[in-house]
Amino acid sequence: MSNDLHNSVLLSTFSNGNKKIRVIFHKGAIVWGNGKPPSEQETLPLENVISVQHNIVKNSRPSEEQTIDPNHFTIHYAKQEEENKWRHHTLELRHSDPLQVSSWVKTLQNHLQYFTKRPKRLLLFVNPFGGKKNALKIYEKFGKHLFHIAGVDVTVNISQRKNQIRDFVLNHNLDMFDSVACVGGDGTVSELFNGLVLRECRIVGIDADDIEQELPKPKIPIGIIPGGSTDTIVYCLHGTIDPTTAVLNIIFGERLGLDLVSVYDENNLLRLYASVLSYGYLGDVAYNSDKYRWMGPNRYNYSGFKKLVRNRGYEGELAFFSEGEDCEMSQCYETCERCLSRRNNFCDKTEKQWKTVKGKFFMISGANITCCCNRSPRGIAPYSHLGDGNVHLVLVRHTSIINNLRLLLRLSSNNQTVDDLPFVETYSAREFCFRAINVPSRWNCDGEVQHQTNIRAKVRCQLLTIFSRGTPKPTEPTRKCCGC
Repeated sequence: MSNDLHNSVLLSTFSNGNKKIRVIFHKGAIVWGNGKPPSEQETLPLENVISVQHNIVKNSRPSEEQTIDPNHFTIHYAKQEEENKWRHHTLELRHSDPLQVSSWVKTLQNHLQYFTKRPKRLLLFVNPFGGKKNALKIYEKFGKHLFHIAGVDVTVNISQRKNQIRDFVLNHNLDMFDSVACVGGDGTVSELFNGLVLRECRIVGIDADDIEQELPKPKIPIGIIPGGSTDTIVYCLHGTIDPTTAVLNIIFGERLGLDLVSVYDENNLLRLYASVLSYGYLGDVAYNSDKYRWMGPNRYNYSGFKKLVRNRGYEGELAFFSEGEDCEMSQCYETCERCLSRRNNFCDKTEKQWKTVKGKFFMISGANITCCCNRSPRGIAPYSHLGDGNVHLVLVRHTSIINNLRLLLRLSSNNQTVDDLPFVETYSAREFCFRAINVPSRWNCDGEVQHQTNIRAKVRCQLLTIFSRGTPKPTEPTRKCCGC
């Protein structure tokens, strides 16, 4: 940002409704407060401003051309409120001198132009069949108006079949877009990034089926608007599945790197995943719930209860290598130092050690992220990071139904984890492979069933660029003077 713009100062008194308010712009922030002391004034960082626009004079006839009101303008901005949710707000200001209004609008708009990472031409995929089948309504209600205010030119593509999004990005020219996004669940997101990575492999001539090859990073960033059943990926990115928050994170244009995990059989790349690859219980639930699609999201509860009561175990052998066996007990929030230190594929430059675990398991999960959601506030891997180049292997030994219930209760708890249960083992790994012994189960990969049992998986450090500021750090509750 140029020094002239950085050092510019504006100070005026405007009419806001029936009130007079003093507004200051200095050092990248807008401050106002109706004469309140500085500690109680409203401070708006410029990075939270969506747009600044002249108001339009209301015409008595709809057919008349729109004319600008020279004395009136609006600042559209976002503010973080309860439970990590962001909301759209407006500050409408009027001044009798049009030159004052013009100076404020021009200066603020010039400052906003320096946020060059904000999207301008967005290709948006909508999956009308996922979750509660209301993805298009979600876009119309929560996204369309905000994108218009932000000046984002959105091209909407509505998918009609499975893998259509993947095939589209793999085979079409995307040069006219500076960003892509989707409205849907974790399966929709998976289609999008699988297509983008395979597209990049084709462009640079890399064999995606060779596990030893470094997969190329897609140049185009991705935004995600939740519209599925659980929306685990969005929850882990923003700390909420609120669609307005997701839209505003796209508009802000700030980005972070997200690990992906590539999964292979003996010869081919099967797919990449962003959340979790699960064998045994969750694999069975995904496979068997498909026949109950008419039940909607409740099919997972029904199928899950049946599999829990049956309490089937599966024998297998898991081999993995990593920096060390223990998972570092740190949590991933915005400006995470661990993830920031792993940029530029630094992830793969430390020495790795092999370890093998064999036994009978109720469930095996390779969690790339915490897998938090509304049903599981801390997730199956609460110390997993978005971009540190590691997957957390959570091994649940085959045990009693009572212990399985203990596991599920822990997963649904706000303040407990599964790590200290005696039948659960957790490891941090860069790569792992699994071999089934006797009767096999199936793998659940980002909600999609993979029928190949014997697999190998490798973490691809920050392969994906995502529109997000990260989950905000939790704040300590303010105590009242009585100490309550």
